[in-house]
Parts: sequence; structure tokens; C-alpha cells
Amino acid sequence: MINFKLKPLILPIAILVVLLTTILTTGVDKVLDKTAKRHKNKLAGSISPYLLQHSGNPVNWFPWGDEAFEKARTENKPIFLSIGYAACHWCHVMERESFENEKIADYLNEHFISIKVDREEHPDVDEIYMSAVQMMTGSGGWPLSVFLTPDLKPFYGGTYFPPEDRFGRPGFFHVLEQIVTVYNENPQHITNTVEKIMEGLNSMNSRNELPGDYHREIPLNTATAISRGYDPHYGGFGSAPKFPPTGQMDILMKSHFATGKKEYLKIVENTLTKMGQGGIYDQLGGGFHRYSTDETWLVPHFEKMLYDNALLTQNYLDLYLITGNDYYKEVARGTLDWMLNEMQDSDGGFHSSLDADSEGEEGIFYVWTKDEISSILGQEDCDIFCKRYGISEQGNFENGKNIPHINIGIDVLSKQTGIEEKVLESNLSDMKQRLFDSRKNRIRPATDDKVLTDWNGLAIASLSRGYRVLRDEKYLNAAKNAADFFMSNMWDGKTLIHSFRSGKIGTVGIFDDYAFLIEGLVELYQTGFHPRRLEQASMLADRMIELFWDDEHGGFFEVPAGRKDLLQRRKNAHDSSIPAGNAIAAKALLSLSQLTGQDEYLTYADRTVRAFATEMASYPAAYVRLSTLVSVLTNPLRQIAIVGVGERGSGSELVEVVNSIYLPGTTIAFSANPGGDGVDLLEGRYPVDEKPAAYVCTDFTCRTPVTDPEELRKILFEKVDREKTP
Repeated sequence: MINFKLKPLILPIAILVVLLTTILTTGVDKVLDKTAKRHKNKLAGSISPYLLQHSGNPVNWFPWGDEAFEKARTENKPIFLSIGYAACHWCHVMERESFENEKIADYLNEHFISIKVDREEHPDVDEIYMSAVQMMTGSGGWPLSVFLTPDLKPFYGGTYFPPEDRFGRPGFFHVLEQIVTVYNENPQHITNTVEKIMEGLNSMNSRNELPGDYHREIPLNTATAISRGYDPHYGGFGSAPKFPPTGQMDILMKSHFATGKKEYLKIVENTLTKMGQGGIYDQLGGGFHRYSTDETWLVPHFEKMLYDNALLTQNYLDLYLITGNDYYKEVARGTLDWMLNEMQDSDGGFHSSLDADSEGEEGIFYVWTKDEISSILGQEDCDIFCKRYGISEQGNFENGKNIPHINIGIDVLSKQTGIEEKVLESNLSDMKQRLFDSRKNRIRPATDDKVLTDWNGLAIASLSRGYRVLRDEKYLNAAKNAADFFMSNMWDGKTLIHSFRSGKIGTVGIFDDYAFLIEGLVELYQTGFHPRRLEQASMLADRMIELFWDDEHGGFFEVPAGRKDLLQRRKNAHDSSIPAGNAIAAKALLSLSQLTGQDEYLTYADRTVRAFATEMASYPAAYVRLSTLVSVLTNPLRQIAIVGVGERGSGSELVEVVNSIYLPGTTIAFSANPGGDGVDLLEGRYPVDEKPAAYVCTDFTCRTPVTDPEELRKILFEKVDREKTP
């Protein structure tokens, strides 16, 4: 690799939390008001809040596109590529320290073509260059700082650089000088470095050209592999920092279902309990922060992401169905309510994230001194609240501040205070509301109000499942509104759009957009049972297959053929902070095939899993979501068709029975009209003795229909018990 006698600077996560930055956090409009007075670069026309935050930098930023590429080629200048996102704490730090620095900006403008990318707008770009930096340095993160040749090939990179040399670390200005020297005086060294990096990237991209067979041992091996890293004291896996392990929770619950092994369920219960009780969960406003900087889930990195909360909601709903413990239901409800209250766009979709910072400090919006709480609640209530939520004079965060977390159980607190548990819970709920109302008067972290199709697909699925379990109409209505928005504004029958903000559409959709939205529509059909959702999902599925399918090896590419702005056309199924698109697509196609009777969708799902079977067997912990699908495919698939008698609400009791049981690998269709509304799974199903009837089928072999809800419940639990046998 290129030797500048420099090492890209990757700060430990713990340092990220305690350092402060003075950034604007009161919204994009105020950012623009301030920056427009000094400078204006080519980011000013973007819809991305992250790019708009940089539109007033003295750096002559270009967005990702042909204009910047052509300028780099014409002037034979290296490209400085900076990738981040609006809620990224250290992106703000590097902006303040370096991109607002006139000296550094002048040097960049003279010697480089500088390109700024929002990773949420261009995950395809981010994935390639993140892989390159990880290969060069052994780690990665944001801001991602990469130096490219004019033909977009990387030759050096890192993450955050301080402006000047600091504590033995290279400063950004020093890095720039060294790169210019090598680029101009030793071009052969650049060429040799590029060749090695491209060889590595191409090698990584060719691993999935070895399709194989999958078997039921794969998910069990995956569950075993991830269990080895389990933290029995605090839950989760490994040590700090700890990220929400949504995929791991999913496969452990399905493995428990398939095998009956209690140790899998214990891991899930301990992890989701400790997370829900910790500071990573906003005890006042609901919703989860991005990750915990410590092993106990107490001190989070305070940004909140839509996708984390959509995925965690499904974990908590599933665990509630398995255990019947109302605590998990309430955490799911609090998270869904946060999505509705704080992230919903007026057009129907959901915003991307909340920043970690406000008033120049990370987390200040969420933390409290004991005196602040006492002034709002009064001393008597303050004492009770502080015992429950671990609030002290000295604080558990910085400067005597406290992050509320569940410190003791209601039963213990009831004994200490002499207050009956139900009364105590009611009182604490009132205290939380008063503090929450007071918190609204603080300066709120900025919202990245960009609406992303892929993340919204996850939100639609979670809201749909939220309605099925919690029976709150507002979740179903929100899911419907979001789906209607995307199908009306982001899809023209041929092209799906990836991003939207303030009435303007952004970049063209990539594979994940199709896969995740199809999954959301399939879940929405199984919630509201409107056949139009299956029609929409099928249209998108057909177009997804046309654009992204790899007919030679199976599986889906990330982008369509012919993209000239990318070094590679990638295809992978390993999970990152969001589930692998190939896993979500295969799951959605499997369900769609059972609902519509289109066998080709099942074929595509099966070939997708086979395309990555060799990799799954070799690296099970990296393919959790796809491995979870294997656990479904290698067990009997269940279909439940419920038909009513043409009356409003007819058959709803049977539907509610199905929704009250954890049934992975189950597809449900319902119609109150005999004849099934044209849905294939309902074809030939009729009421029995003029009563709504449920047809329970396994791999399309059906039992005698039942009309009694309790009889249906008995059948479904018998089925569960049978499939728990290894």
C-alpha cells in the first residue's frame, strides 16, 4: 500500500462520546442562512440535508457526478472523496475543524477535486470505498475520507483527520501535502498502489460466484457461532461499543422455535431487557439511540436512526409473542410511537435520523441533573423517579448530568416506598410525561428529513406488524399512508426513486429500495389484506428481477447494469447496519409466491439463497439474515387462509388468533368476501356453515377448516410443538 509514513486516524468510540463540537443543530434552514453569507459551492442545489450543511464551506465541493469526474480528468487532479451523513458527530467535527478552515480549503481547491457524498443517498458508492478503506487500514467509519485517481480508483484513505498533527497523529493538512507530493512526483507509486487495491476489491467481489446447496444445519451453526460472543452479564455480544444486534436476535428466536433450546431464548430475553432498561433506549420519549459506548447499554451515541428502530420494534414484538411479557410489548409501542411522533413526514413517509448533538454538545437534549428533575417534579416525586431511573447528584454522564435508565424494578421500588405497584407505575408514567413535556422546550437535535425508500420499507413492515400485535389503528394507518406515498410519488411503473425531501425527488433507486419496499408491501397486505398491495409488490418484484438479477450465478446485484460511475457492480448478502438486500428480497419473494401462486418467485428466492450458500457455510455470523431465511426454507412452510361471510369484521377473531402467536414461516391471507378478492391463496376457500373459516395448510396441504377461534389456536400451538422437535 502507499507509504506516506502516515496512518489514517480512527478514534476509539469512547473518545467520540466525550469530545464536544460546536455545530448547528436547529435545522437545515438555519445552516443555510449562516453559510450562504460566506460561500456557496455546488452542493447548494442538493436535497440532502448533509450536503446542504456543507454548501457554505469554502471548499469547492462537487456532488457525486460527471461534472466532478470530468474536471478531475481534464485537470489531472486527484479526487478527495468525503462521505458522511447528517447525524454523524465526527462529520460535524471535521467540517468545523477542516472544511471551514480557509487555509485547508484553499489547498484542497488548488490541488484536488473535492466531492461530498451523503452515504444515505449513495449507499452503493459508500459500500465500495468503505471496503477499500477497511482493506487499507483494517477498519472504517464516518466521515470516510478517500483519495482517488481521476478514474475513481482509490489509493489512500482513512476516516476522521484532525486539522493539524496531534498526539502523533497526522493532521489533515499534512496528509494533503504528502498526497500532492506523491501524486505529482511518483505517479508510478500511485499506479502500483491502485493495482493492489483493485485486485483486493475484485477478489472480494468474486467470492459469491460459487453457488451451493443449503441445509437446515446452516442456521443452527449460525446461532451457535454468534452465541459464542454473548455477554451473559449485560446481554449483547462482545464488549464496548455495542450495537443493537437485531439480526442475531431474530435468528436466535427462530432457532429456539425450531429446536426448543432454551439457551437461545435466554440470550434474547437478557439482551432485549438490558437494552430496553438502558440509556440506549430513550426512557422518556421512546426509540433507541444508535449504539452504546459501554458494555452495560448505559451511555449511547445519541443519534437516532429510522432503520434501527424499525428493526428493533420487530424484535420486541416477536419476543412479546413468545414470552407474553408485557414489558417487551411496551418497549415496542414506545418505539413505534416515537416513529410516529418525531419522524413522520407530512407527505406520509418517515425521516431518516435525529442528530446526536444540540447546542454544541452530544446528548445534551436527553440528559438531566437531579436539580432539574426536582424543580419539575417536586422533591417527593423526584426521589421516587431518581431511584427508579438511576439519577444521582454526581451523575452518570458528564458534568453531573444523568442518562435516565431503569435502575431498580417496580417490585423493589414498591417495597421501598410502600406504594402499590400499579399506583406506582401510574405515578411514574405521569412523572415521565411531565419531564418529557419540559424536554420539549429544549433545543431539539436536528432532523435529517430526507425520506429514503429502503429504510421506509423497513418502517412499513414494522408498523404493519405493530398493528397486528398491538391492535392500534394508528400504526396501520401510518403504514398505509407511507405505502401510498411511495407508490404514488416514488414509482412511475418503471423506475423507483431512492430519496425524497421537501417535494423534490433525489437519486434513482437501487436494489435495496426495491427489496425493502416489496417486503413492506407484503407485510402490509398480511395486515390490512388489501389485494392492491400484492399487485404493487408483484410489479416491483418483476422490475427488480429485470434490473438486478444475476442469471448466471443467482442472487441480485446492488445496481443495474451499465452504471459508469461505479468501479464495480457488486452483489453481496452479508449484513451491515441494515439487513442484506438479498436476504430481504428472498424472504419477500418467498411470501409473495405463496400469496400469489407465482412459483417463479419461489425459484428466485431459492436461487438467491443458493448463490450465497458457500459463503454462509464458511462465515455464518456474517450472513445472519440470509441464514435466518434458511431456517424457514428448511422447515415446513405454513399458509393460513381465512374467509369471512361478507360482513364487516367477519373473521377478524380468527385473524387475531393468528396474530397473537409467534409463527415464523407462516403466510396469512384473509378476505371477508367468499371468492378471496382474487388472491391465489384464498381461491377455493369458503365459509363453513355460513361461519368464517380458517384453512391451515403446510406446504399447501390443508387440514379440515375450522370456525372456532380456540380450535384454531389449539391447531397452531400443536403445530408449533411438533416443529420444535429437532
